[in-house]
Amino acid sequence: MKIKFLFILVVFLLAVRPATSQTVTYSLNDTPLYTVRMPDGWKFQAKANPRNPTTKRISGTAPNGLVWFGVWVVKDVKTVDQAYKYVQATARTLITDAKETKAAHIGEVNGMKAKYSQHTGTMKMQDGKSQVFDAQVVLFETGSGRVGIAVCMADTEGLKAEKANIDAFFKSIKPVK
Repeated sequence: MKIKFLFILVVFLLAVRPATSQTVTYSLNDTPLYTVRMPDGWKFQAKANPRNPTTKRISGTAPNGLVWFGVWVVKDVKTVDQAYKYVQATARTLITDAKETKAAHIGEVNGMKAKYSQHTGTMKMQDGKSQVFDAQVVLFETGSGRVGIAVCMADTEGLKAEKANIDAFFKSIKPVK
């Protein structure tokens, strides 16, 4: 009886264990550039980038709170500093009250030169309502002459609910070798 109970307990624990995240490869012109791990439960899709239809953007949302994320390559740039200028110009165009909340800094993500920045601002949502958000941006040189970008925008609830997943998402970016 005890063995049967232990067996049922082990099967139950395995059944309720969270699923692992999914690794997604970002490719440009059928050339894989980098991978990123999407946390379990996050819904994502790949489609044309609205500001650069010749490239795709992988984007999606987290199930808890308001969290949006996206990864793509920045058009016509070769360094993280050039890409940073793109981020600043785009932010001012899309979000008029966008502010950098923490000075941008150079670092690396899994061996790739990277530039990190954090922002805040108000964005009009699909339902027409305005929403205050915090954004984290990581720009990284893929080693192929392209610069990748990973962005996560979240409201306060989303940041609290998904902080561990957001951090793991950014740390998971790896070059394809």
